[in-house]
Amino acid sequence: MTQLFKSKLIKQYTLYFALIFTLMSAMYFAISMNISNYYLEQVQTKLHINIATTIIEDFKIIEKQKLVSGAIKTAFNRYMLLNPHLELYLLDAKGNIVDFSADPKKIKLQKVHLQPIHYFLNHQPLKTFPMGDDPRFLDEKNPFSVAQLPNGGFLYVIIQSQIEKEANRQLQESILLKVSTLAFVVSAIMGFILGGLLIFHLTKRINQLSYGVTRFSENRKNTIQSPKKISDELDQLHSDIVTMSTELTRQMEQLNRIYQKRRFMISSLSHDLRTPLTNLLGYIEQSMQVYEDNNLNIAYQNGLKLKHYLNQIFEFSKLELPQNTLYKQELSINEFCNDIYIEYQNNNPSRNFTLNFDGLFIYTFDANQLERAISNLLDNAIKYGTDDIDLACKKTENWLEISVCDTGDQALIKQDLQHDFLLQPNNIFNIKIQDKPSQNKQPNYSGLGLSIVYSIIEKHHGQFVYRRRENKNCFVIRLPL
Repeated sequence: MTQLFKSKLIKQYTLYFALIFTLMSAMYFAISMNISNYYLEQVQTKLHINIATTIIEDFKIIEKQKLVSGAIKTAFNRYMLLNPHLELYLLDAKGNIVDFSADPKKIKLQKVHLQPIHYFLNHQPLKTFPMGDDPRFLDEKNPFSVAQLPNGGFLYVIIQSQIEKEANRQLQESILLKVSTLAFVVSAIMGFILGGLLIFHLTKRINQLSYGVTRFSENRKNTIQSPKKISDELDQLHSDIVTMSTELTRQMEQLNRIYQKRRFMISSLSHDLRTPLTNLLGYIEQSMQVYEDNNLNIAYQNGLKLKHYLNQIFEFSKLELPQNTLYKQELSINEFCNDIYIEYQNNNPSRNFTLNFDGLFIYTFDANQLERAISNLLDNAIKYGTDDIDLACKKTENWLEISVCDTGDQALIKQDLQHDFLLQPNNIFNIKIQDKPSQNKQPNYSGLGLSIVYSIIEKHHGQFVYRRRENKNCFVIRLPL
């Protein structure tokens, strides 16, 4: 269950669902606000559409079909005090502004078009609200109310600014705003909850199947349980994976049995061949003491090579046996490498060996096996390299590196060697080491020596690396810190 809640798939799609719910609620909120605002503006416009007539009646501006002297001025002053947002304009018969109840600094028009006014007066009741000139703006038009006066003029009232404020006020105070806000919040929360539950339900079996496959990949003994019934495509996939894992386990066991037999056969064969080969070399050596024949010498040298290869095959097969485990001890790498250095310097006085340490190193390792790995690298350097041979040890960020370098005119691997080349079982045999110029120049290398080195390093959980630096070929043993 804990693994399911840690699932990236559940978290990712829960977030997607929550985002979708949030966007939908935001759209609902925006649409509701716009529609509500439009609706309230329409309502307020209808309520104020006859305000001009109402003002005339309230202030008795017209009596007996004549304008009452001073009544319009009184109405303007009263409305300025009672409702400063409502703007009143007195127009003559041609639409010229004669008087107004607005801030003089804001008035930009001196004349109003009469066509919307005539439409307003001649089409009662109105089906659509006409838009008239707003004297405060050069180009803007707003809803208005108008009433004709006895002298042919008009009482012209712009009502839009008042409508906007009133509509926004009512909208802010309305229950709709509260409901929309609540719906927005609840939708976002429900998106997380419902989305998480839905994705949890959809991915539960996928995560369980993934967990089973992971455990199977770590250990073949952890079999994947078959589904109780096939109800959908996911159950069918589960069943197919179980079938594949069973077949894979069977094939792996079969291959392992074949591999064990092959290793036993190679080990036995190499062991059985060494005895007659030793006898054969003995007879050739005795014959060489009696007869001076170059063919006998060539046969003897090739026999020695064959014996060397058989020894390597036998040693390699022993390393691969499961019972061949490491015997690790905590030892000084410095003293360990120094003993090997002294031995090789004494046994090969014609070669110049150098030993370099970048510090004092204590490490836990199998001394016999690691000595065999370093000896194989030194033997290769003696046999195939020229000039100096360097044995060095240094510490990097993650590794303890033991390197064996020898001078060589050419790189052993045709790769981009700006970086270290990691050796693996599939590329070790691609390395072709040439014999020295004084010997035959055909490639004379089986790869078994480096394969043995790789097996020993692998048992120590390290890495085997080839490195080309300047004119030197280096094989590096990396041991994890």
